[in-house]
Amino acid sequence: MTDRMNNNLASLLTPPPSHAVQFSQGIIKQWDRTEFHNQIEWRGITLTDVPMVEGVNALALKEGDIVGMLGWAPENAKGVGSWWILGKLSNPGEFVSDLTFFLGQIRFLTKTGQYPQAYFGSDLDGEPLTILYYGDEAETRALQIVNTDLIRINDPSGHIIFANDALTGVGLARPYLHYHLAPTTSAQIIGTVFVPSTNSAAYVDIYEGNHHAWHPKVSYDIGISATGVTDWRIVVNGTVVFTGSPSASGDFDIPGWGTTVTPGVVVNFVIQARNTGAGTTRVMVRRFSGRQS
Repeated sequence: MTDRMNNNLASLLTPPPSHAVQFSQGIIKQWDRTEFHNQIEWRGITLTDVPMVEGVNALALKEGDIVGMLGWAPENAKGVGSWWILGKLSNPGEFVSDLTFFLGQIRFLTKTGQYPQAYFGSDLDGEPLTILYYGDEAETRALQIVNTDLIRINDPSGHIIFANDALTGVGLARPYLHYHLAPTTSAQIIGTVFVPSTNSAAYVDIYEGNHHAWHPKVSYDIGISATGVTDWRIVVNGTVVFTGSPSASGDFDIPGWGTTVTPGVVVNFVIQARNTGAGTTRVMVRRFSGRQS
């Protein structure tokens, strides 16, 4: 296709006086949605790389569509001449309003053209990408949909306030949600320190909570104050996921996440402790919240 920016188009727009300027139609046989390379069947012959009148219509074309064509082609010229694709031809009732766009990259800018408002296309790796901007000078991204596994909402300062868990494809990443654990009736208050405790040599339920789980992991911070020999552990739906002795913090995976446990299912969390040295173990829950994988 010739360089339309530098060529003189006067000869195309004002051809020699004749009846050669005409409207016709063709059938798309091949259509490259990236660069609009094409093959059009026109009156039994094939035209290659016919120029297109640019616009949204070009994004809806596909192989097999009938398109209107305007150009200059003298009779019996067998396709020799200049043609332009005007767009798809459709009859009323043929789902004209139900358009499917085969996108490359589409950008919506503010009225002044300075700041982006929306982007539909792909990222640098070619993965599908949709962005809605706040439309401000900083180009702050309000919402991003990346590939087929991540949706993220940011505040105007760019902080993530909502996201799904892209790694597992199940549940939330943000926000983190606190899971409240209450002292059980098995726990004791020993001495004057008002902290759930035990002096039992066997594991005792100290804290328990039943919560609708939304995250694949739990972030914990457990404080231990003890005399003697102490052990404690975290049990989730009957499965031991962590065992410790002194205070500890970290993360653990919810067993069965994405299979037997899905977002919103009630999960049982228990913290157990024991003291095998004839002492006292006091347990404090300083953090227990769902988090992303």
